[in-house]
Amino acid sequence: MSMVNIDWSEHLSVGVALVDEDHKKLVDMVNELFSACFVGVGDEAVAAILTAVIDYTQYHFAREEAFLQEHASPALEAHAEEHRQLTQQVLAIAEQGVSALSDDVLLFLRDWLTHHILETDKVSFAPYR
Repeated sequence: MSMVNIDWSEHLSVGVALVDEDHKKLVDMVNELFSACFVGVGDEAVAAILTAVIDYTQYHFAREEAFLQEHASPALEAHAEEHRQLTQQVLAIAEQGVSALSDDVLLFLRDWLTHHILETDKVSFAPYR
């Protein structure tokens, strides 16, 4: 089911190197999670990848918010709220365990990440290109 994978392209670039590098790493990690789920590497391995994705996502969100705060961006509050909502959703998924990683959940993660980059991040980071 390779249709789940996210293909990085310049289309996903927000034009801020720090953010783009984080996004590339996140895309790679999410794709690794998809592959692990579909190849069937075992629940323990999938759980470790999911934990790494969550940890890196939280690190990345903090970096984005610090950048926006440093630049006194009017987008900071709404952007941070969107980050909080996704973090809550993903932590809830993780608490349910690997068995909760259905196709629908994986598609939700893919679509949320691409939507967040293409809509929220592109708008929030446009002034800093």
